[in-house]
Amino acid sequence: MGNPCGMTKAKIYEETEVYGIPVYYGAGVNPVNSPAQLFVAWGRGAISAGLIHTFNSESKDQGVWWFIDEDEAEAQYVKIQEILSDNK
Repeated sequence: MGNPCGMTKAKIYEETEVYGIPVYYGAGVNPVNSPAQLFVAWGRGAISAGLIHTFNSESKDQGVWWFIDEDEAEAQYVKIQEILSDNK
């Protein structure tokens, strides 16, 4: 069985939890024609059965951001944790 359309296997490098909301930093393969391979994701269901959506999406409770630059991805991993902490 292949990956569902619009999903890719997530390799998680770091994972934390902010007020019960999981936050992930990792890598995967974003869609063709995009060099983005690093992601920051948050929320229950952002990663399902080891798979993550291959497109950017966000809401207060769940989202995925894709990045090309490792430093930018790491900075956003910290930033989303701060945003979630401030919302409680």
